[in-house]
Amino acid sequence: MQSGESMVKEEIPFSEKMIKKYVGDGEIEFVNYMPRSKSGARDLEIKAIYDDGTRKIIVLHDYAASVKGEEIAIRHFNGKEERNAEIRRLYNEENLSQVFLANFFGISQPSVSLIINKK
Repeated sequence: MQSGESMVKEEIPFSEKMIKKYVGDGEIEFVNYMPRSKSGARDLEIKAIYDDGTRKIIVLHDYAASVKGEEIAIRHFNGKEERNAEIRRLYNEENLSQVFLANFFGISQPSVSLIINKK
């Protein structure tokens, strides 16, 4: 894990064991912790890469009484317009943060904001 490693260990309410359960044999490239997500839960957004070169988005939700994890499906896209549509879908339907989407797609957070607001 990169620079987020100390954050994962010290500042977030998810254990390494819980994270490993959902990431499996992937390597964590980026994490974004949201103490107050749009859903009201504490969320940990994870970008993981696997030996075959695929990347996955995994989100852990801490609902106080339980922790749930899920893999977020990424739809295949061709070109900028389809990519932008996927960014809007991931933001609006999957409640991923702009910061996380910017890192995942290799663009700036202000660019994600413009895409989401269709400007």
